[in-house]
Amino acid sequence: MGTPGGRSWRWQLRSRSWLLAVGCSSSDDGGSAGGGTPGDTDVAPVDVTTVGLWDDGPCDESLDPLEVGQQLTFASPVLTSEDNALALEASAVAFNARGGANGHCIEVTTCDEHADQNAAVLEEAGIARFAISSGTPDLSDPNSYPFDAGGIGTAMVMPQALVDEGITDIASIRVDLPSASALIDIYEGIYAEDGVEFVADIPVPAGTTDYSQFILAVEDAGAEGVIVPLGGQEAIQVLRAAQQLGSDLLFSTSLGTLPYQDLVDLGDFADQVILNGSSAPATAGDIPAMEALVADLAASGEEVLQPRLLKSTPTHSWIGLYALLVILREAGTEDFSRADTTDLIQASGPNGTPGNLVQTSEIDFNDLLCGSTLGAPADTC
Repeated sequence: MGTPGGRSWRWQLRSRSWLLAVGCSSSDDGGSAGGGTPGDTDVAPVDVTTVGLWDDGPCDESLDPLEVGQQLTFASPVLTSEDNALALEASAVAFNARGGANGHCIEVTTCDEHADQNAAVLEEAGIARFAISSGTPDLSDPNSYPFDAGGIGTAMVMPQALVDEGITDIASIRVDLPSASALIDIYEGIYAEDGVEFVADIPVPAGTTDYSQFILAVEDAGAEGVIVPLGGQEAIQVLRAAQQLGSDLLFSTSLGTLPYQDLVDLGDFADQVILNGSSAPATAGDIPAMEALVADLAASGEEVLQPRLLKSTPTHSWIGLYALLVILREAGTEDFSRADTTDLIQASGPNGTPGNLVQTSEIDFNDLLCGSTLGAPADTC
């Protein structure tokens, strides 16, 4: 697969920054830009053939299935990804109704890895890890095909989103983990040429109830912007505290952290929040395939998969399954063995589609980390 910034990456890992558009605010009757409200499963169905997908009728249950698995952490103090599993199951249901994998039904198995990765086991078994969010073990796995740069990649580009807004005095309000304490040193090495000064690095201890202290601390340090590599519950508390204090700070966090509803609830203060992500938000208005994605996930009836509560990370389950099916469909194969599937993935090169919800900038992850402790040597990228 290669290393960040190296020439052997099949897909460029990019991140885009987004601001909530004024025109996307909620209406009095609870409508939303993406259709539907929390708990509402009446999202209008989409004629998928008009948005570039296919509809070949129901899959044939008599044929051998395409077996797709997903390992992730359903819940932990710093990571909750059960909605990704729910999204993959809902995606399979939807694609099976439209022909599955070249007529074969898709069977999904999801596994809670309890924050204990088993990437090495999958590598030994020859199972392609496709459309994943990469972590450190994936960087040396030749059979790993990341969808994006994962949580660490998102954290690395958060300062860039602020730099693009002209902010160079930056603070970090982050998860309270020993590994996260090393981020500031890495940031300083990456962003020194941009004239960035990281004026404060503040961990959020477990059980915190007073989040205003963090806002006051970064303001006292002279920060103009704040990166927020936190989980969703902590991140929204930080933003609400800043809103209550009338802060002028600009915040950079992740599309995978906050759903649309949280931003709407912030009202005008949402204009001070930049969201970084490798794919468009679920509520992006004029990306045709996103309409099919939203309808497929909403049809599950799961509250967390309804448009206003849908974060970007669960959408990756649908996008990843779609990308895999496109590869198999273009090959016309019915051989879903590990070796043949891996060969087809290796020979492919799907291109990403940029989003359009007030995109403010685009960052190339490879270029950003080139020459840093996380990237390739400067003379090779």
